[in-house]
Amino acid sequence: MATAPNRFTATTALRRMADKRLKARDLVEACLDRIAAREGEVHAWEALDPEGARKRADRLDKRSRPVGPLHGLPLAVKDIIATKTMPTTCGSAIYRDHVVGRDAACVTQLVAAGAIVLGKAVTTEFAGAHAGKTHNPHNLRHTPAGSSSGSAAAVADFMAPVGYGTQTAGSVIRPGAFNGVVAYKGTYGWADLTGVKPYAKSLDTLGFFVREANDLALIRAAYGHAPADPPNRTPRIGLCRTLWWDLADRDNRKNIEAAARALRAAGARVREWEMPERWQALATAQNRIMTREATRSYAAERARFPHLLSPSLTQVLATGDSVTRAQLADAKKRKRRGLDDLAEAWQRFDFLLTPAAKGEAPAGLGNTGDPLFNRIWTMLGTPCIALPFNIGAFGLPLSLQLVGPLRSDDQLIAWARWVEQRLS
Repeated sequence: MATAPNRFTATTALRRMADKRLKARDLVEACLDRIAAREGEVHAWEALDPEGARKRADRLDKRSRPVGPLHGLPLAVKDIIATKTMPTTCGSAIYRDHVVGRDAACVTQLVAAGAIVLGKAVTTEFAGAHAGKTHNPHNLRHTPAGSSSGSAAAVADFMAPVGYGTQTAGSVIRPGAFNGVVAYKGTYGWADLTGVKPYAKSLDTLGFFVREANDLALIRAAYGHAPADPPNRTPRIGLCRTLWWDLADRDNRKNIEAAARALRAAGARVREWEMPERWQALATAQNRIMTREATRSYAAERARFPHLLSPSLTQVLATGDSVTRAQLADAKKRKRRGLDDLAEAWQRFDFLLTPAAKGEAPAGLGNTGDPLFNRIWTMLGTPCIALPFNIGAFGLPLSLQLVGPLRSDDQLIAWARWVEQRLS
């Protein structure tokens, strides 16, 4: 039986469209058919624009040449990212019918490269911890994580080949892990966030979800980045168990160690990298920066609509209020020291192999999971990639996290392709 177009990776779909073996309209229709069949269970979407997607696909199909590297590729857009014609609700009743009237810079970027916006994917309230309506497509009784829950679930359930997300603590890498898709959080500042509702401006970072590592290079190409190739040698990998290794699920720990053994057998030089003991305070430092900056980001909503904020966000803002100037200065100082520690690590390693999450997606929809294994990397601004690897004891995906040096995103993607091929 022929593979339905919506199940193609971005790489395969774009190649087939370039070879005239697939039309953009057929790909859009296949995605819409999947949404019609599964959305009633998964609830990945806040809003859809089927007619707009069909019309754009028809226009693209009439062109003799591709408009860009993503010609005809359907896209899910996280609902804190502004779109011109669809509401941008930010997962909040405050903005239920709010239409910004213009696209965010990142949407404009991909549309100019040929992407087709299918709709707005569900986010948690203001990209925080208060869960949205999305279910994990692998088991509807389990969380898809937060806050980029809709985008990750849509890609995992073959509703769209690529989805935008954002990360302030762990909101790209953790949903990627829980939903069993490839997830990328770029180096802090790699993409223009104009038109994206801020949570903590010194931490917020754009990312996206795809189905194979090679797809990441295609999306980066829309930003003008040339794909990189791994050096003509095997990688130097730092196995980073972190200071919180014992808090990871047993199956997850065994899985990461199994990946390290398999990569070593494939020729990689895998050595332990022990996280400095002083990094114990970095998770707290990240939370202080995040919550303090959130009080500024949501000052207007808090003043005008406090009754429409969830208890969890209200608590976050109260925590931010309590952060002192001295604590904030200390957090930033710890960040600088952490980057110095990493600079030394990059003399020995091409990337670090570390947990992407505690383990499988927890049961229940109210708990979006713990960003413990993501916070410090977000704070330090490093590029991170989650790669699915194996299934856990409860039948849900497990994942690995690759962490690379600042501004080495394209090289990290190349190494992710190498890892994916050796572990497949």
